Amino acid sequence: MKTKEQILNDYYSHGADGQPEITADGLLKAMEEYRLQTEEAAFNAGREMHDTAFKYQSFTDYRAGLNTKPNEPTEAERIKLVAESIVEQFLPDDPTTQHFAFEFKTDGKQYTAHYIRNAQGYWEYESFV
Repeated sequence: MKTKEQILNDYYSHGADGQPEITADGLLKAMEEYRLQTEEAAFNAGREMHDTAFKYQSFTDYRAGLNTKPNEPTEAERIKLVAESIVEQFLPDDPTTQHFAFEFKTDGKQYTAHYIRNAQGYWEYESFV
């Protein structure tokens, strides 16, 4: 691993007066090289284990993993999330009720969420239509 001074020395040039100088572009390149070097060193120090192998085999794999977008939730996952967030507004008053459903609109579509009472007496999301 190079030190900051070693990296800067790679980008210095000598002016007409013989004094070392660095261009703005050279300084930016040196800063980027140092940033990548320290980022890679941090990666190596904190590599995450997955079972008995490393989750990322190389720094390049790790960088590629950073650029991936998380999976978009499916329609069923979105509907369940919405239903779970508003179900308390629709709970039936009758303690003997075992099933109930309610309607709601999201993303411009009408849905019906179905719930069932479990063995412990709590309401569980069952399905949607």
